[in-house]
Amino acid sequence: MNAEVVPRLAAALASRGVSVVYARDGREALSCLLQRIPPGARVMNGGSATLEQIGFLEVLRDGRYDWLRPAIAAIEERGERIRVRRQATTADWLVGGVNAITLGGEIVNVDGSGNRVAGYAFGAGKVILVAGLNKIVPDLTAAIERIRNSAAVQECRKLALHTPCAVTGRCDNDACRGRERQCGKILIIENEKIADRITVLLVGGSSFGY
Repeated sequence: MNAEVVPRLAAALASRGVSVVYARDGREALSCLLQRIPPGARVMNGGSATLEQIGFLEVLRDGRYDWLRPAIAAIEERGERIRVRRQATTADWLVGGVNAITLGGEIVNVDGSGNRVAGYAFGAGKVILVAGLNKIVPDLTAAIERIRNSAAVQECRKLALHTPCAVTGRCDNDACRGRERQCGKILIIENEKIADRITVLLVGGSSFGY
C-alpha cells in the first residue's frame, strides 16, 4: 500500500473511535512519539521491530521515561515476573506495533502470552500503535493471512524456534501447539469507546517491521 490510502484509512479508523497521525518517515514518527508522551511518563512497550527501526527503543534506554520493561526482565522468579507483567498492562502509556490493519479500520494483532494485547484492549491508559504502510491489507481474511504466514514466520525464525511455520514457511495451525507457539492470542480492535485512548501512528517511506 502507498500513502494514497492514508485518508481513506484515517476516516475508517476515526469512525471506530481511533485517532490517526501520519508521519512521512521514521524520523518524523519518532518526533511525534516524543511530542505526545511527556518526559517521566510511565511507559510500557510491546515487542515491535518497528519501534526499534524508528529509534524509540533507544530513547527508552536513555532514561527519558519511566520504562517498565527492564525491571520485568530482571525478575528471575516466574510467578513474580508474571504478576509484574500483569501490572505493566495498565501502564499510563503503551507503545507497540501492529501486525495488520484493514482498509476498513480493523486493527489486528497476535501475541504469544497475551500481555501486549491485554494492554491494547483495555489495560493501558493511552495506546500508540506504530505501523508502516506495509501493514495495511484489504480485509480481515488478508489480515489473518499476513499474521500467520508473514509476521509469525519471521518472528519464529528470528527466535530460532521450531514451529511448523518456521520450518516450512507456512502456518500449520492444527499442528502448532506448546510453549514455542507465538500465535497464542489474536486481538481484533473494531472499536474504541474511550475518546483519544488509541492512536495509530502510520509511517510512510520504507517498510517497517514484519
